[in-house]
Amino acid sequence: MLTALVLAALVAGVAGAWSPCGFSMVDTFAPHGYARRMRMTVVSCAAFAVGALAGGVATFGGLALLGQALGTGGGAMAAVAVAALLVAAAGDAAGRRIVPQVRRQVPESWRRVLPVPLAAALYGVLLGLGFTTFVLSFAVYALAAACLALGVPSVGVAVGLAFAAGRILPVVVLAPMQATERGVELAGAMGDRPGVLRALRATGGVALGAAALALAFGGAPAAAAEPKLLSASGTDPSAGGGALAWQRPGGGSSVFQRAGAKAMGLPGSDPALGPQTVVWREGNALVVARQDNLAPLMRIDAPGAEEPAISERWLVWRAREDGGDVLRSVELVAPDKPSVVLLRTSGSDRLGRPSVDGDRAVLHLATRNASKIVEIYLPSGKGFVLRRSTGGPLLLNPSELGDRLLFVRSSLEGQSLLIGPRRSRSGKDDKRLYRTGPSIRRDSGVEGRRGPHGPGYAPRGREGVRTMLWTTALTADRAYVTRISVRARGTRTEILKLRRRR
Repeated sequence: MLTALVLAALVAGVAGAWSPCGFSMVDTFAPHGYARRMRMTVVSCAAFAVGALAGGVATFGGLALLGQALGTGGGAMAAVAVAALLVAAAGDAAGRRIVPQVRRQVPESWRRVLPVPLAAALYGVLLGLGFTTFVLSFAVYALAAACLALGVPSVGVAVGLAFAAGRILPVVVLAPMQATERGVELAGAMGDRPGVLRALRATGGVALGAAALALAFGGAPAAAAEPKLLSASGTDPSAGGGALAWQRPGGGSSVFQRAGAKAMGLPGSDPALGPQTVVWREGNALVVARQDNLAPLMRIDAPGAEEPAISERWLVWRAREDGGDVLRSVELVAPDKPSVVLLRTSGSDRLGRPSVDGDRAVLHLATRNASKIVEIYLPSGKGFVLRRSTGGPLLLNPSELGDRLLFVRSSLEGQSLLIGPRRSRSGKDDKRLYRTGPSIRRDSGVEGRRGPHGPGYAPRGREGVRTMLWTTALTADRAYVTRISVRARGTRTEILKLRRRR
């Protein structure tokens, strides 16, 4: 889809060379024109290119940012983008007259009163903006509508750069050639052969149609969500019953917040929420209480318990026993029965923080050779692998709700917060909600007097900063993740909240 949009934008930009402004740019920057000599022609063409790129990004990237701020994207707005692309494709393929038309040209006086490179840069901005001069294809309108409807800044920037490149290409190729007879003939042929413009518009129409089909059948691209701060000092978020809870760093107090109410402290640590209950740890016991008044309902012995999770029927927790991690569960209708061991590890293998949704518990399992996200059906204790990575990225700290799975993917290239279908071993439908750099900073890539380590060597992280995405939580409309930033002056642990995408 993005490739087709970029191609359509490139063709739409090239078509702009057939406007009065396009011919004027070639004449202005020609060695015999206002540039006067070849060196000034080259400088002016470069300035024009910079201005056009800035203008293209400003228009299409700005529209995508506006769409993101307005909350566009998703199925309904993707349908709007598809409709706009198809209408424009039909119009350009048929060579219809452009309506509405912008009957405006660049200020002619600039090339006479301003230094030619400065005038060239300003002309580039106006032509790159797309709507400040004559519009030569319906694609310009359709691409603008698609960028706004999709609300994905990266798509808007790519379209803007491609449109600007199309505006730039004919000018920077033909202007220096005006010192030759062949170049003059080519420029003249542009005005004498309208069929070339018609062919360009038809090509752009095909690209618009391909983009519409790709968008209709492949879905809208996921936008990187802009995170907001839930807590500037918190970790291990949990959500349930419209409330949120989290732990303060350092293992001390914990926080509980009902929807629309102020945050309040809890008497224990490691809080977790179910639909109507909250659990926290007090010493070697887990206390289950009502959410509405925090009145304790039961107290369950759980030596060494860490990071519990709770649903209406089940209480699950991780503990460290006999040199390995253990995942235990208790059925809340029979809290006096001994806890059941669901998973046990040994050696260097580790279990992550569990999350419970109904009768299902999910957590990560890290071994020497693989990283897995495992789901356990609590009534039977049977386990399923939802995601697997062997010898590559780490898959960490999942949360699930209904048919959706949220987790962190960490590799040498970067870290991402992903959401996707719960049962999808391949992960091909996972969408990225947030991305940051790798959790470690690699060396410079040079060893002694030897050159770089070679292709595929991971980029270096920011100097002096090490960031790690950690525990997660998921609600019907929001995703939460802990972000830990280690700097020389100290460690900052905060919880980000992001708008959830299906």
